[in-house]
Amino acid sequence: MPKSKSDISNSALRIFLQRVGKYYDELRGLEEFKPTPKQKFEILNFFNERCCYCNLKIDVSSMTVDHLIPMNKESLGLHAWGNGVPCCGKCNSQKHFKRWETYLETICTPTQFARRESKIKAFLAKYKYEPNLQLEIIANNLYQDIGAVAMTLIDLRFKQAEAVINQIHWK
Repeated sequence: MPKSKSDISNSALRIFLQRVGKYYDELRGLEEFKPTPKQKFEILNFFNERCCYCNLKIDVSSMTVDHLIPMNKESLGLHAWGNGVPCCGKCNSQKHFKRWETYLETICTPTQFARRESKIKAFLAKYKYEPNLQLEIIANNLYQDIGAVAMTLIDLRFKQAEAVINQIHWK
């Protein structure tokens, strides 16, 4: 349950990035990335049944799907093919909202980094995922609009609640 204006705006932004991701998948001739068990197997298979970050052996039941480009206001990653990668729970929680390259540098030797970076870039290329779709202005406007509309509605309903409480209290 959102607790603040920014929570409401962030939730709306994530829904927006999911919808744009669905459209982006359709535009590239791909089925919507949900990810289903079949889709999880496909991305896991690309990474040889390993976490794309630390290279730990994982399977469909133990993997999590991480967004290479985080789905947030700053990064604007889509919930779409090419942005969802298989990863172990530990890497998913440690990477959090970091850039994937930055996170890789913290856990890899230079040789490991080069190999894993190459594999991730090949994955992005396979699905023709473009990390910079220039959605910043649209996303920022949505974020501000949702916050303003939510606060207007909350203020309106608060005034109605005040009136009801005052009627009951002063009877």
